[in-house]
Amino acid sequence: MADDVELRDLRNALRGYLSRIASDADVARWDRAERFPDEVLGGLAALGVTGLTFDERYGGVGPDYRALCVVVEELARVSGALAWVYLTTVSVAGRAVARYGSADLRARILPQIAAGDLRVSVALTEPEAGSDLGALRTTGALDSDSVVINGQKVFTTGADTAGRILTLVRTSAQARFRGALTFVLVPADADGIEVRPLDKMAGQAAHTCEVFYTDVRVPRTEIVGDVGGALDILFAALDSERVCTGAMGLGIAQGALDKARAYACERKQFGKAIVEHQAIAHLLADMVISVDSARLLIERAADKLQSGAPCGHESAVAKIAGSEAGTSCANGGMQILGGYSYMTEYGMERYWRESKLYEIAAGTNQILRDSIAKSLVGQSVRYRHCN
Repeated sequence: MADDVELRDLRNALRGYLSRIASDADVARWDRAERFPDEVLGGLAALGVTGLTFDERYGGVGPDYRALCVVVEELARVSGALAWVYLTTVSVAGRAVARYGSADLRARILPQIAAGDLRVSVALTEPEAGSDLGALRTTGALDSDSVVINGQKVFTTGADTAGRILTLVRTSAQARFRGALTFVLVPADADGIEVRPLDKMAGQAAHTCEVFYTDVRVPRTEIVGDVGGALDILFAALDSERVCTGAMGLGIAQGALDKARAYACERKQFGKAIVEHQAIAHLLADMVISVDSARLLIERAADKLQSGAPCGHESAVAKIAGSEAGTSCANGGMQILGGYSYMTEYGMERYWRESKLYEIAAGTNQILRDSIAKSLVGQSVRYRHCN
């Protein structure tokens, strides 16, 4: 696990790399063209950060969750599209395969992720099944050597450009949750898959998609973990995703603070820089408080992930703190930049558009507050309905 000096060096290396190839103008151009910059992920692989959730024997560098959060934060500070594709591939899918996949699956998939050659999309949500997993309808019928998948997923980031889609399916109708759900790593070009990109408000460089499965036949060797064993994988994946989603919100918050501070020091009104006006100074001070608080809570959750201990409570707190720091700092940044905040060349409007998603994704902040409250009276912070 990296120490503080190594994490600082990692952050500096990432900022230097991203400043060269992912300026505000570059990101705005990718979003207008709705084009994902494959070359950026190749550069991240060269920096050695695409293998932060698995061991060296598969091309990784060993699990390091503080470093993972630094990478996600710095990517979100530049582009939500970059951060989401990295997150689903490395943090969610890579971690799930590393912890629960068969030896064959780990040997085939993880080196490709580490090399930056494979992007993985994650298909959980359905039109009628978001927070309520019991409503999940996509089925995986098992025969001697295959899983046959039928159903529909929605809000599946990057499915149209991914090589694999980690898909949650129902393999048993006898139970709602435990023993009924299974993860399958589906080739994105398998017969019977149709992907439809959706129009959305932000992060257009990585499409959010509907995915339709019609008699999609996948070898049973692509099952991640045991048949019916998806619940434990999902809990672990969501803990990691929530910590990283908090880090994405933190990236927005830090970026908004940086831009707002620079602007406030340069912009002059009534004969002095606007940072010298108390109303602006207090807005910046509140942004600093939000950023610092969120960072400490995210680091705490990352340490708990690193230890291997259950961290449902810590991940929920970190996700809420980071995502709400992002929205509050984006709002503050818009106010400080005034009319210029609406101009795409300044980058603040992108933060404002992107930030709200982090309060919704990986479990809405309302659901997570409910879970935190239940944990205070001794009930599980995980999906308490799922046992």
